[in-house]
Amino acid sequence: MENFIKHFVRDTHGAWRCLEPATLDLPQGRVQVVPGTVFTRGTKFMNVDIAEMLETQYRIYGQRSD
Repeated sequence: MENFIKHFVRDTHGAWRCLEPATLDLPQGRVQVVPGTVFTRGTKFMNVDIAEMLETQYRIYGQRSD
């Protein structure tokens, strides 16, 4: 998960934009995101609220902590 967040940037309104291809393996299956995709809280992608998940990780790891 920590590596997944490094592929995104958070804007001032809380939306998350994918900057480079990102893959996340979850119990529900593999989630693959292409650059330019934007996620907002409350919207599910492949049955997962990616924005909420990224918000949680942002609080833990910070944004793009390379």
